[in-house]
Amino acid sequence: MAAIRLLFYSHDTFGLGHFRRSLTIASHLRRHLPDASALIMTGLESAYAFETPSGIDFVKLPAVKKVGPDAYRSRHLRISFNRVRRLRETLIKAVAKSYDPHMLIVDNVPRGVDGELVPTIEFLRAYRPRTKVVLTLRDILDEPARIVPLWREWGVYDLLARCYDQIWVVGWKPLFDPTAQYEFPPAVAGKTKFCGYVVQHASPDAAAAVRRELGLGDQPLTLVSAGGGGDGYPLLRLYADALELSATDPGRSAVFLGPDMPPLERNDLKQRLLPLGRRVLVYDFRPDMVSFLPLASVTVSMAGYNTVAELVAHRRRALVVPRVYPRREQWLRARALERLGLLRSIELEGLTPAGLLEAIRAGLDRAPPSRLPLDFGGLRRITQRAARLLGLAPQAASG
Repeated sequence: MAAIRLLFYSHDTFGLGHFRRSLTIASHLRRHLPDASALIMTGLESAYAFETPSGIDFVKLPAVKKVGPDAYRSRHLRISFNRVRRLRETLIKAVAKSYDPHMLIVDNVPRGVDGELVPTIEFLRAYRPRTKVVLTLRDILDEPARIVPLWREWGVYDLLARCYDQIWVVGWKPLFDPTAQYEFPPAVAGKTKFCGYVVQHASPDAAAAVRRELGLGDQPLTLVSAGGGGDGYPLLRLYADALELSATDPGRSAVFLGPDMPPLERNDLKQRLLPLGRRVLVYDFRPDMVSFLPLASVTVSMAGYNTVAELVAHRRRALVVPRVYPRREQWLRARALERLGLLRSIELEGLTPAGLLEAIRAGLDRAPPSRLPLDFGGLRRITQRAARLLGLAPQAASG
């Protein structure tokens, strides 16, 4: 086969998680499939801030923003959402026609934002039948009572049956089985493959470089983050309040605000945290945040897919405060992992600074997870399945 062209559609309406997962998969495929190139379509402004291997590039779509359950608006352009959606739909189809990919890998949302991907998928099926179309599906989407009727109304099950070659679940079936929970019809369940969690692992060299950068000795480090930061202010504000109660506690904090935090909220947190000096390190955004994980004695975060998978994979003492609106995905994930003893989950509603501080101190006294029952083989299995779908020899995909 000639040089392989991979095209990624990365859902981009809220946070960094979808893009980070797409980039992690694209980077692994690029390293392990011979002569592969990967083109990622995304509206994320910070896409170029992430380190990428050669052979990967991006198409920047006009950005849209989630403003409620299945409701969106244009993030920057002063035009209606319907108009920006039509613009994105046209661009996506034009890229697919011109790039002519061997494989289209869709992240988590089978129809794309508000169905913008459907014309492209149907075009590929009708006029480029050699193109393999696959969906990478997160471990948990939302409560089944919400997903099942919506997918029926939107024709998602029919689209998956007609147009997708395979569905790759990047999760662990014993923890949550979407084929059962979301009532996949036999034609869809039959093409669903469980791959395991997709995670980035911090290299020892990168972690050592961060340790030198921070001048970190033996004192404990608390790592605090709220993903992209779009709705992270309440949690980080609560942590700032907790710091005022722990002025005599040893140790340092690394607080990541996230690139999507609104400016007023960002400025408020900086005004409170920066005067604490070396006791608290404040970052707007670091694409290498995973390199801080091996140094963390305890972590405080929300419960997004990438965050939680990487915390558990690095065996951190994790305290998570899951988002409960507009989806309960994080709450379901946090509770399931807490039942396995892999983290502690607390809810933001009713949580006080003293309660958060108590939970952090308890986390420092708790032993890290000694047993990891989850499957973290997502990248390896995705590479193997991609190679098979593309008709490559088994030895071509060594990852």
